[in-house]
Amino acid sequence: MAVAFTVLLFACLFQGSFGICFKKYQPFSWEAFWLLFSIIGVLCIPHIWCSIEVPHYMSYIKQTPSITLFWGALAGFFWGISSIWYSKAIDYIGVSLTTGINLGLSNLLGSFIPMIILNTYPKARVLVVLLIGQAVLMVGVAVLSKAGFIKNKTNNTEEKKESKAGKLFGTGLIMALASGAGSAAINIGASASNYPVNLAINNGVNSTSASLLAWVVVFAGGFIANFVYALIKVLKNKTYTDYVKPGCGKAYFKVVLTSFVWFAALAIYGKATALLGTLGPVVGWVVFNGLALIIANIWGFLDKEWKGYKKAKNVAIFGNVIILIALVIVGVSNGL
Repeated sequence: MAVAFTVLLFACLFQGSFGICFKKYQPFSWEAFWLLFSIIGVLCIPHIWCSIEVPHYMSYIKQTPSITLFWGALAGFFWGISSIWYSKAIDYIGVSLTTGINLGLSNLLGSFIPMIILNTYPKARVLVVLLIGQAVLMVGVAVLSKAGFIKNKTNNTEEKKESKAGKLFGTGLIMALASGAGSAAINIGASASNYPVNLAINNGVNSTSASLLAWVVVFAGGFIANFVYALIKVLKNKTYTDYVKPGCGKAYFKVVLTSFVWFAALAIYGKATALLGTLGPVVGWVVFNGLALIIANIWGFLDKEWKGYKKAKNVAIFGNVIILIALVIVGVSNGL
């Protein structure tokens, strides 16, 4: 169990860090950056990583019923739409607040729906402790969201009117909420795409490596949503010239780095859930989101998102403490 949580910790480090990569990608426009990210991160890296760890991996995909592939890819398509909102919300309200709202809602939906799909219900006492941990986690997310409202209110008070920034805050808040619901689709889709994973395991593939097959299915749909939207924006705004702008070398590096960090989080998370056992997709998802949220907030503090907002920052720190308590409770539930 200690090994499983150690692996999960590495997944959390990647998950909490990739959000900061979505900032400062100039001279690329958002759509130019996102188009490359969808190709490299969402399409290519899952296949490359899977091909390395699972020999003849496509044979398991081909043996999977079409309806299973459809539902898994559809979940990925919904995630693809939500990921667009997520990245835009970061530009509007920052890494800390966007990640807090996104992961909070994603955690609630993404942990319990897989429990229903997989029909893996824990013992009553385990479920009670898990629910308590979930409730405490949501309180922490609510406190963190409150910090964002305080920060925005301070902005409006200083300017003595509702500014453009205030309007963008509202838009970013809605996008963050919507992206949270869509983000849960990743775990739901992966749980529903266990067929090729089980085929590989039955054929002698290690369960931690076989878990990668679920992401190949899910992100087929995710790629379509991201690629099509970004391509339309690039053509409409004629920002394809961004790819040859002076200084674009750093932006290309940022795309590759973001793509790797993003998928590494999910690939390692899949391995951790395999090690955690039957409740891996439930307990693992709670810890994955909660700890990643704290790491994302640390990045937000380091990036000076809360500079000049002492009261809001203190509230945000308090929210993170509550989230830590929730993670301890969830960890206890997995050991019962």
